[in-house]
Amino acid sequence: MEGDRGRVLLADLGGVVFSFDHEHRLDVLGECLGLPPGRVDELLWRSGFSGDCDAGRYPDAAAVRAQIRRITGYAGVDEPLDRAWCSAFRPDPDVIELLGRHRSGRQGVFTNNGPLEEEVLTRQYPDAFGPFEDLFFCWRLSANKPDPAVYRQVTDLLAVPPGQISFADDSAGNVAAARACGWHAVRYRSVGDLGALIG
Repeated sequence: MEGDRGRVLLADLGGVVFSFDHEHRLDVLGECLGLPPGRVDELLWRSGFSGDCDAGRYPDAAAVRAQIRRITGYAGVDEPLDRAWCSAFRPDPDVIELLGRHRSGRQGVFTNNGPLEEEVLTRQYPDAFGPFEDLFFCWRLSANKPDPAVYRQVTDLLAVPPGQISFADDSAGNVAAARACGWHAVRYRSVGDLGALIG
């Protein structure tokens, strides 16, 4: 054993560290963009645009904003757009408190999110990201969860054996892929699931 510093706890962002409400985001974006929520969903999600952001098609947050402006005709300033785009995410205070108390190893986020979420959420909620030494946003990586390649890449980047990585995600498919890679993984439904994983 490498000791405490050899153990790593990773958590998904939306659905674990942050609560996640996509319908709320559609309403807030609709107000910001002057479009019905269903049209926002069609233009920015069902079109595949958001998935392209998560997959790293756009090199930074500025490029994502520029594409949103092109797609929707938005002509306002960045701040309301940033807030609306990320309005699905709210830090879970119980999770943040638990992670703040758990300091026996490294902690990180492992999430299928793009550059605009990374820039805005880390700026808006610095305390929520305080416990984390590693931020694995998949737009920077080789693939998205649950592709096995991205779990192998994260394992290599952490430079620890797979069996020393614990992971919580609200997606059953993402948890199954983590287990197949040799990680200890649980499907997250409540803060108790995270507590059980920490031990």
